[in-house]
Amino acid sequence: MSTCLDPAARPLPVPALAAGAGLQAGLSYFGFRYPRAFWALMTVGLSGCGIPGILRLRRRSQGTSPGWLGGGLLAGLLGYAVTRLGAAVAGHLAGGRRSLARLNQCVAVVDRPLAALLVVPAAVGEEIFWRESVLGARLEGGSRPLNSLLGVTLAYAAVQAASLEPLPPLGGLLLGAGTGWLRLRSGSIWPGVVAHVAYSELCLVRPGLPSGEPPRLDGQAQQTT
Repeated sequence: MSTCLDPAARPLPVPALAAGAGLQAGLSYFGFRYPRAFWALMTVGLSGCGIPGILRLRRRSQGTSPGWLGGGLLAGLLGYAVTRLGAAVAGHLAGGRRSLARLNQCVAVVDRPLAALLVVPAAVGEEIFWRESVLGARLEGGSRPLNSLLGVTLAYAAVQAASLEPLPPLGGLLLGAGTGWLRLRSGSIWPGVVAHVAYSELCLVRPGLPSGEPPRLDGQAQQTT
């Protein structure tokens, strides 16, 4: 009974969740509109969104096994392989090429070693918000697991759609479904965090995604004078 009175045990109020989702939608939009601000917006904003959920993590057991952490790493690798394949297909479409070019423009603002560090707090904060503050609270409130997973995943993808680029919401569906499933099955947020960090490192740092630029023909780069 005392746990119910603990403020950390209570789910985040709906206005706070809406504010967090709205903030992330704004970050997605402005990050892609102004590539030079991409890393600053994403790292500070997304990591900040995870701060309220840390109280929930502290009061709820988050123990997990090495097997589940390994499963999270495997899920991140598999997600990257699927995303890489989808990006290769999207590269044949005008919208897909534009989206890939914009993503790579944003990512290239900072050197890769720094980008590899900035990915971590952004991925952790985003995962805590969506899979703990939102999904975890719904599960504890008695919502059906699959319904909760579907609803939170669609909401996460809708926030990514604020980028006005076609690829982020598709990646959001894949990443949200995978890490949400890990949260449901393991009972812990950490396998999903491992998957999210691995996926983001691979997509945004190295090896990355296709550039979106059409392949050059032999001699195309040479200009006649």
